[in-house]
Amino acid sequence: MPRRLCLAALLALTALAATAPGASAGWFPAEPIDGPFPEIDRLGGVDLARDGTGGLAYLKKVNGNPHVFVSRHYGGAWRGPERVDSAFDGPVGEVAIAAADRYRLAVVWTSGSKLYGSFVQGDDERPGPFLGPTELYDDPTGSITDLSLDMGINGTAYATFAAPGGGGSDLRAVRLQGLSWNLVGSPLDINSNQPAGKGSQRSRVAVSAEGNALTAWGEDHEGRPRVFARRITGLTPSLAPQELSLTEFQGQVGGRADLPDVDIEDDGSFAWAVFRQDFGGGSRSIARRLLGSQFEAPVALDGGPNTGSPRIAINGKGVGAAAVETGGGGLNSSFLDRDVFAPAMPLQSQPSEKPTEPLIAASEHREISAVWRVESNGSASIKGRFKPDARPYEGETGMSRADLGTVEPGQFAISNDRLGGFAVAMIQGAEGTPRYLSVAVYDRPPGAPGGQTTGTYQRRVRPTFKWRPGLDLWGAQRYRVVVNGQVIGETDQTSLQAKQPLAADGTPQSWRVIAIDRRGQQVPSKERFIRLDAKPPRVVVRVKGKRKARSPLKVIVTGLDGRGSGIDYVTVSYGDKTGTVKQFKRFSATHRFKRGTFSIQVKVADKAGNVTRKTVRLKVKK
Repeated sequence: MPRRLCLAALLALTALAATAPGASAGWFPAEPIDGPFPEIDRLGGVDLARDGTGGLAYLKKVNGNPHVFVSRHYGGAWRGPERVDSAFDGPVGEVAIAAADRYRLAVVWTSGSKLYGSFVQGDDERPGPFLGPTELYDDPTGSITDLSLDMGINGTAYATFAAPGGGGSDLRAVRLQGLSWNLVGSPLDINSNQPAGKGSQRSRVAVSAEGNALTAWGEDHEGRPRVFARRITGLTPSLAPQELSLTEFQGQVGGRADLPDVDIEDDGSFAWAVFRQDFGGGSRSIARRLLGSQFEAPVALDGGPNTGSPRIAINGKGVGAAAVETGGGGLNSSFLDRDVFAPAMPLQSQPSEKPTEPLIAASEHREISAVWRVESNGSASIKGRFKPDARPYEGETGMSRADLGTVEPGQFAISNDRLGGFAVAMIQGAEGTPRYLSVAVYDRPPGAPGGQTTGTYQRRVRPTFKWRPGLDLWGAQRYRVVVNGQVIGETDQTSLQAKQPLAADGTPQSWRVIAIDRRGQQVPSKERFIRLDAKPPRVVVRVKGKRKARSPLKVIVTGLDGRGSGIDYVTVSYGDKTGTVKQFKRFSATHRFKRGTFSIQVKVADKAGNVTRKTVRLKVKK
């Protein structure tokens, strides 16, 4: 190949490398947050607020007892673990976490007969300290178990839990509003003499934008385990709890019902609940929609038995999905839009030897992510699939890392922000061995930056390029500026001045800025053009007419700018205290002078801002 062609090809490749986008949106495998330590005990959960702040909670042994630790998420990174129950000596049984925008967090945990809570006030420009812990409930006759916690977008949180009571357990609730924890005064279950809210009958709670809650739970009632739902408005449970489970479905008599899940829209009048129930010797997964004050007719999430472990997730507008376990170690998912479930589709590529324990999450951006557990030959991993808005699920991806160890049952969780960023937290490693707390994420690239530097002519040969950053909830970005296919610099600011002079001959020069996030994902702006003109115009001044007092003289000023930006305006001061006259592009005017000598001051400016001044001496006779 001729040398000149080689050089041309090399320059083209260089330009391509400088401007081509890097990695697109996708899953990033598990990144260790803590470990390896055998003291890492149990995952409590992960929750991201709509603005991308949030955290994950887990138990880690200190001096032999499990205690509460939290890793916060902000600026796109998981921060170092913080012990939340530092003033607390007793062992912790369970922990749960919930988040709202602007760094607000709530954490609740159990220790024997007691329930404790701590929170970050939030609504601030930076993370604040955990306040508490506060003892929220104590019944020395038994243990507190089966926590569920959720926080609405207004920062109000509710926790439900199984407390000692008639028949073995009662369902109770506490609320966090502002800076205060309060107990919902009476148990939520229907019959205080029957067990409720424990084991497979555990409760789930969801909080609306108004700050009110909807909870669903299992309870023995009239001869069989059933599923109920109840609103909590403020600290007052509704007077009319509703049974979700069915006496019959599709011609089959209803039996045991349990494993409820629930999610709610921003408007608390709309919600969905799902549960598992036996029919005709097999188990089915059922969904019911809350409309106003009533649950509508049941909808099957499956085509028949046996299915179980149903989960539901919807965003603030009601768009979401459900996931259910199927026979043979599989799982199905059904997309939900306009209150209609699409036909179920299988998600897994390989069966699991143990239950898949599916989890689902839905963003305000209408993306869905489903994750599940696959066990084979005694070791388990976490798999997942992502569904973009209005498109099918993408391919299966591994969330956990084989080199970090197995994921035991119940040791993983998922959450998301409003723009489709998802986090899957998990504990990897068998109990008693060194373990890792790790997180896999689906991280969207930043939004495309928008160039703001004007496309009109500029006179500086080292211009400053300015842009508007694209939206990214997960941390600061770097920016790479490319001019005529060549990188001229990088910065973490939203402007950059060229270090070397650019060609100032008036020809259009292309430029763009590339946004780069903390994971190296690159998004370029649209190509824009800049024109540089650093050469002042030439000026020609002509005066026509008889140079006698009171005779009309015509003053003509012509600016010559060659291939530059063109003449913008001309000003002329006649030097006789009559003021300055301004005209655009060129100047032509008639003026009458008195007798004397005058200095005509001429100023010519081009469109890039270059200015040429000229003085013309004029002598006028009597």
